[in-house]
This record gives sequence, structure tokens and C-alpha cells, in this order.
Amino acid sequence: MKQIILCLSGLLISLTAMSQATGAGSQEEFESRRAAKIQERDARHQSEIKYVDSLVLSRNYKFTPENFQQEPAGEMHNIYGIVYTFEMFSDNYMSIDLPYIAGAVPPYRITVMNEMTKDIQKYTAVQDSDGWTITFSSNLYSDNTYTFTFKIYSITQECELNIASDLYPTVTYNGTITPLNY
Repeated sequence: MKQIILCLSGLLISLTAMSQATGAGSQEEFESRRAAKIQERDARHQSEIKYVDSLVLSRNYKFTPENFQQEPAGEMHNIYGIVYTFEMFSDNYMSIDLPYIAGAVPPYRITVMNEMTKDIQKYTAVQDSDGWTITFSSNLYSDNTYTFTFKIYSITQECELNIASDLYPTVTYNGTITPLNY
């Protein structure tokens, strides 16, 4: 009986030592995989940031909105089925096909801003810690000056466009920015 207890005790000690050795090995393996995964993700993030940088600097991009809203605190309008875009071309012109909320006082009306113009004034692109802010103005239809401000987040490629006007309240769009394919 003593021999069986001694054998079982020895076996238990051996199994405990083996499990601790195996646990240490798997911890090292885990740390190695963790470091590799973090490095891989960081490289991907840096690549995405460079992608947005090149997109903005090329001045050849397309903004596709998913929703829009009149400021301040207007009703949010989602865009379904129809693809509206704002396109900026390196040839120094822009093409606008966006829903727009017009009117100085209620009731406001939804219309479509449909224009192609070379009238781009005071174009600036400034990089900050989040991504880019692009601002310019244009007289699309008349003596009314429209100011366009894009806020582009490099990591998510999310883009917010504000169109301010001398006559109408600001309209804010949320969407994505992609390269032009033409």
C-alpha cells in the first residue's frame, strides 16, 4: 500500500512539473504570437495612413455620403439606393452630385446640388494628428459663396463634409473617401 501511495505521489509530482513546463512554453509562444500580431497590425495601420495621405495629396478623390443633416440639430437623412458623390479632380475641377437642404427659414426643402465647376478658391489641405482637413470655397450657382470643409480621419477613412453658405444653414455629410477610378 505504501508503494502505491509513493508511486502515485511521484506520478503526481511528475505531472505537476510537466504541466508547469508546458505552461511556460505556451506562455512564451503566446507572447511571441502577440508581438507578431501587434507588429502586423501596426504595419497595416501605417499603410492605411499613407494611403489616405497619398489620396489627399493627389487631389484625386471621391467622397460618397451615407447621411446628411442641416446644422444645427436638423433631421438626419440617410441615403439609400442612390449613389451621390462629390469628386475632386487633379485637373483643378470638381463634380458635385449631392442632396442638399436649402432654405433660409423653415420649411426647408431637399434638393440636389448638381454641378461641375473649375471655380475652386483658396484650396488648403492641412494635416493634423487625426488625418486631414481640406477647405476651399466656390460660387457654384450665383453670388452665393459655398465653403466646403472636409475632415478626413486617416485610420478609419471616415470623412465628414460641411457645406456652409452665405444664404443657407450649414449641411453636414458623413461618408467615406476613395480614389477616383476614371
